[in-house]
Amino acid sequence: MKRITAIMLVLAMAVSLLAGCGKKESDDGVIRVWVGEESAEFYQKIGDEYVAAHSDFGYKIEVKGMDTGSIAGTITNDPTAAADIYTVAHDNIGKLASTQCAKPIMDETLIAQVKADNPASFQKVIYSTLNDKSYLYGVPYISQALFMYYNKELVTEEQAKTFEGLQEAAKAAGTKAITVTGDDGYNMSFALLATNANDHSTTVKIFEGAESVSGGAKGESNCQGDDTVAIFRWLQAFAEDPNGFKWASPDGWDADLDKDNKGVLAVIGGAWHYNTAKAALGETNLGITLIPTFTLTDASVEGLSGVKAGDVYRGGTFADCKCFMINANSATTKYAKEQELILYLSSKEVQDASYLECLNVPAYVGAADYIKQCFEEGKVTESQYNLAAAQVSMAEWGIPQPFITGTLNTYYYSKNAPAVFRAVIDQTAYPTTGDVILQETTSLDGVRKALYLIEYLWMHGVTPKEFPAALPEKA
Repeated sequence: MKRITAIMLVLAMAVSLLAGCGKKESDDGVIRVWVGEESAEFYQKIGDEYVAAHSDFGYKIEVKGMDTGSIAGTITNDPTAAADIYTVAHDNIGKLASTQCAKPIMDETLIAQVKADNPASFQKVIYSTLNDKSYLYGVPYISQALFMYYNKELVTEEQAKTFEGLQEAAKAAGTKAITVTGDDGYNMSFALLATNANDHSTTVKIFEGAESVSGGAKGESNCQGDDTVAIFRWLQAFAEDPNGFKWASPDGWDADLDKDNKGVLAVIGGAWHYNTAKAALGETNLGITLIPTFTLTDASVEGLSGVKAGDVYRGGTFADCKCFMINANSATTKYAKEQELILYLSSKEVQDASYLECLNVPAYVGAADYIKQCFEEGKVTESQYNLAAAQVSMAEWGIPQPFITGTLNTYYYSKNAPAVFRAVIDQTAYPTTGDVILQETTSLDGVRKALYLIEYLWMHGVTPKEFPAALPEKA
């Protein structure tokens, strides 16, 4: 009786929290789940097994594979047509919660599992505020980070440890060293989030201390430190070098990486690029490792006081989690069972099985030990093990995307800051149509203006009316 009463209270609270969020779907006896396309078959099997083993569950489970990068947009466009449980990267949580496209997690057993299993970095980004109170909205079950794929035929393991080593190998091969899979704000985190190799230090701040409320404080950002200036000056020179960095060609990064084309020796990507990278290089030639280190040069630190030539930095990453969320438009009568299902699908047991069958790297603390055990027992290949190990190791050199509201996500990704980043690397004018035009990004002053402009776009979503007389200056 107590359990039934507790469930009814949870349901009542959920209804009150979500009043006005839209028309509820009827309860047709099916709980629909959206996961990544590569995982659909696995989670359908897991769901069917769960239903067979729990005769009192009362629902059929239907799993559909989706492009997880576009699910959030699909849901906000028409949440009534979305699945009852869906998968998104955690940086979409604030946007989906604030637009009433998601229900908070209220089941105490599930909340306790999330708190017990997940690292502190994930704990900070899976809550959102509703009616001035913080609620858990996303349940992590996959972790992801950027790392590097490279051509082992032309790059030694030692050369792959540094950008300078890659450059050496590229010179011998008569090609470019490295590319990225896209010029957006996510892929360019390898440069933005680079940190000192000795102590992980950086002056970069992105919405630090932001509040997870609609229209709330954006926190503090900094993109103008001497280390950031030096890193982007180093990258400018690396891009200018005939054996350095390049943007992906129109045919795609995989065509550049192809073992026959040899247009580039390495690419910074994620686990979701594994099959494509393997197809480009073949299992034998596919190398996987951390994003390399690089050493600041005299030219990159000239005129700066906060850094010195010889300082070593490692490329960084957004180290994120993919989460299960509950659709606010799902029938209220499904709510308790949806949370019960998520409790199982996000358990360590299922995360481990998902790694073995789909190469989804688990999100829970200590997953590296299980991954290593799988390799030692011959359950995964060397490249599959390296993929997971590199991703787990890169998490130590990154941060979760700190976009806890939809506004912050939009300001970082969609207000032209990525275009300014590209202009800096290409040393071209920033193509704004506003009153403030960044005429050049080659000189120290030009780089400082560009980084000020990026920070201003993060904080305000528009270009400034004018540049300050002296930089750096808080945007």
